[in-house]
Amino acid sequence: MARMLEVLVMKKLSVHFLAINTNKHFKDIGVSKERIPTVTFEAFAWDTSPKVLSAITNLSSSAPYNVSRFYIPTLLKRLKKFKDGKFDTIILEGAFMGMYLNECKRIGNRIILRAHNVEHQIWTRLAINEVGRLKKWYLKLQSNRLKRFESNLARSVDQIWCISKNDLEWFELHANKCHFIPTAVLPQKDPERIVPLKCHHLGALDWAPTIQGLQWFINEIWPEVIKIIPNAEFHIAGNNPPSNFKVPEKLNIFYHGQVENAVNFMHNHGISIVPLLAGSGMRIKILENSAAGVPTLSTAIGAEGIFEKGSDKALIVESEQEFIAGLIRLFETPDTTKELAKKAKEDILRRFGIQATLERVEEVWS
Repeated sequence: MARMLEVLVMKKLSVHFLAINTNKHFKDIGVSKERIPTVTFEAFAWDTSPKVLSAITNLSSSAPYNVSRFYIPTLLKRLKKFKDGKFDTIILEGAFMGMYLNECKRIGNRIILRAHNVEHQIWTRLAINEVGRLKKWYLKLQSNRLKRFESNLARSVDQIWCISKNDLEWFELHANKCHFIPTAVLPQKDPERIVPLKCHHLGALDWAPTIQGLQWFINEIWPEVIKIIPNAEFHIAGNNPPSNFKVPEKLNIFYHGQVENAVNFMHNHGISIVPLLAGSGMRIKILENSAAGVPTLSTAIGAEGIFEKGSDKALIVESEQEFIAGLIRLFETPDTTKELAKKAKEDILRRFGIQATLERVEEVWS
């Protein structure tokens, strides 16, 4: 969202930016105002965290639970104060903002949905990999509700900007005027070297697909890797892990919590691991890894919309055995690992640099 905001500023548009300031990702709005003073910022503090009681209560509703969590009375009240037709264009950042569609149609002459994911696909994949019967049923229910919500929203907006070509294919089945607008990343300095025998995962640990994938990697992949390379290390960084997330002892796994500088962490901990089994959209972290000269090993789902299996820019795998063999190979062939990182950086900055995004926005704006 920050990169898109910068692109809109580069277009010299007058931008009014309204954002939910969640407990989980609370920001000082003064920093935003200082960084981009030409934008009018307004923030609406709210706790959007999922809770067991509200999830159960949601069963009596027909609305998707993840959408209802983003109903913010103070934000809706603010929208009602704008005059009819106040804005030329309103961009909804993500499907969950679709709950404000009616008010946005009143105050905006054109509505663009910027689709971060095909949201229901995330929950479908989570359900497939869930073993608990009750939780599997609940995930399927929410997936079906989200699918109806997303389909209706897609037909109700004027344009859809997808950050992933995979997502674009789904939205084109339900709506016209769908476009692929890449997420921009900024170039970073390269690491002095790819630190040997280290790998890492960096990301938000309060997202269900992340925890599911990490648990799979820790339980099924990593023990087999250190049987072959006993001095290898796996490092995890990220905030807000669930209370039941445990790092096993004596497996050379280290949890760092929230780190001050993401690029420094990536540069000091070798290969980036993306063990996702569920998800949709695009893993922005892979783009950031590549822009910083960090090599990536990912499942095919994790790399959707960026790299495909067989790529010479990242190692993409589809099974446990491929993941184990792939990580061992990257550990044992540092020249190959370094070459992956070099090719990925060149490719990502060409396809997902700020200029590429600006050019695509210019093409579809009018």
